[in-house]
Amino acid sequence: MTTGGTASLRRRPTWVAAVDDRPLLLVVLGMLLFSVGPVLVGASTGSGAVLSFYRLWIGAAVLGVTLLWRRRTHAVVTSRVGWRWAALAGIAFGIHQLLFMVAIKATSVVDVTLMQVVAPVLVGVLARVLFGERPGVAFRLWSGLAVLGAGVVVVAGTSGPDGDPVGMSLAFANVVFAAVYVVWSKRAMSHIGALPFLFGVGVVAALTVSVYVLVAGEPVADVGGRDLSIAAAIAVVPGVLGHFLSTYPLSRVAANIPPVVQLAVPFISGALAWLLLGERITALHVLGGVVSVAGVVGALSSSGGRRLRAAARPAEG
Repeated sequence: MTTGGTASLRRRPTWVAAVDDRPLLLVVLGMLLFSVGPVLVGASTGSGAVLSFYRLWIGAAVLGVTLLWRRRTHAVVTSRVGWRWAALAGIAFGIHQLLFMVAIKATSVVDVTLMQVVAPVLVGVLARVLFGERPGVAFRLWSGLAVLGAGVVVVAGTSGPDGDPVGMSLAFANVVFAAVYVVWSKRAMSHIGALPFLFGVGVVAALTVSVYVLVAGEPVADVGGRDLSIAAAIAVVPGVLGHFLSTYPLSRVAANIPPVVQLAVPFISGALAWLLLGERITALHVLGGVVSVAGVVGALSSSGGRRLRAAARPAEG
């Protein structure tokens, strides 16, 4: 089903067309915005559940207003199947966000980032089952190098990988639900547009976290102005913008590719934490970042990476 205005056939600006025709570039831009998230969470002082609550509701509101504006000038693609996928993905995303922020508060940004390097493995397994993707040995080896580099980056952090066992368990569970969200998002893109999908995800995720907040008795009314501003920044930058840039091209990008690209996040987040939070950064940190980025580039440019991009290309348009 397509709803909205009649202006959807208007000619796109040249720069928009140039970026839109490069789905991998959109995924990379989304990764850069995602890198801001862990630093913002680390800078907050409230509980992870409260921060997640406000981040998700603010994000859902922004997406809702944007969707209403979009429908006035462009056609919006939706379907019952698409909304169903949005609801399922929203539950997974809400749990992921809650576990992500609670885990950071229980351990550290470094520990949670370290756990996230297993995401390509989890997504790879799910993508093989759901989409039949087989990226090949070279792609896996380069991805392994990226995982190694990302691991070096986070081990070089101030806290190291020796986090609280419960907190690290939450961090691992966060990665599992994030992987489920990625593959369900890709499945949804053939049934619903990226913007309505993200709006549906945002609302369901916010409701999911709200249930936890209500049951756990989290003090959402006591949030300070600073933490509320941080929640708004997370909602808009890695939330709305980052997720749109990462979700919109999913129908044209193999499911294995985004998690590999995001292995560069620990390096970038570490650099931002050094610049903005005064956290220590070492030569080992830089070395791990270089290795991680090299692995990402190698995986994407390998024969398996090129094959995955070529296989997704027919879905364009």
